[in-house]
Amino acid sequence: MVVLDVYTWIILAYCLASMAIGFGVINPQTNRFVSSLLEILARLVEPVLQPIRNILPDTGMMDFSPLILLLAIQYGIPFILKSIFRIFFLPQG
Repeated sequence: MVVLDVYTWIILAYCLASMAIGFGVINPQTNRFVSSLLEILARLVEPVLQPIRNILPDTGMMDFSPLILLLAIQYGIPFILKSIFRIFFLPQG
């Protein structure tokens, strides 16, 4: 669960950094640290977001894939893990 919490923060940092670049607050061409940070975040997040983007319909400029991923991390995965725990580790009867 701690790993999922850390990954949630990585997703949020990636979203905020890409929004800051998109709105022109940060210029990655002039700031090498920001550019490398965004590249690291993209390598961690994009492989998971791409399959979600392939499933979702095109919404133009709005990208809802991070929202879907965060909802899955916060609600879907804990539900699945609790169900597996109940099946294998709690006594039947």
